[in-house]
Amino acid sequence: MAVDDLAVVTPHCQNQPVLHRHEKDEMNQKTTSRCTQVVTPALSQDEQIEMVEAVQIGKVSVKKQAATAAAVSIATAGTVMVALKPRPFYVILTNQRLILVGNNRGRVGNIAAAAPRSVISAEPLRAHFLTLSMNVTIDGTPQRFSWGRIQGGMARRVATALTESSSVPRVAE
Repeated sequence: MAVDDLAVVTPHCQNQPVLHRHEKDEMNQKTTSRCTQVVTPALSQDEQIEMVEAVQIGKVSVKKQAATAAAVSIATAGTVMVALKPRPFYVILTNQRLILVGNNRGRVGNIAAAAPRSVISAEPLRAHFLTLSMNVTIDGTPQRFSWGRIQGGMARRVATALTESSSVPRVAE
């Protein structure tokens, strides 16, 4: 086990839990602040922001990935490789709504969608070979939320908030 795999407890923070390094992944303060600035004008008077996290929404089929990779490979004589991935968003959870804000290569965009929390249902977080994902139904429309394995803490926080369970959601293997 490498030294980086463990968090060190110092005497002044003994009351805080020891977290694995992957549980500490968080959005940087600048991005969180910018997301808050974008969303704040749209909030109702009694609405409070509970969480700001990153998420990828959607699923890219194997067939589409293979077709794109083949086309790019032929066009560039095999000198360029392409990988497709789901569209990135910032998810802002308030005490009343889920708000999706565009993520344009790390830059905070505009509000892309918003839905009351009452019309949102989520399945448990699932682990895949390289990713974590969960199926979320927003007003009857199924969506796939996904994260890279390195974003495990972020995925668990969103899963916990969306499933409204008091314990950390189980990851199905």
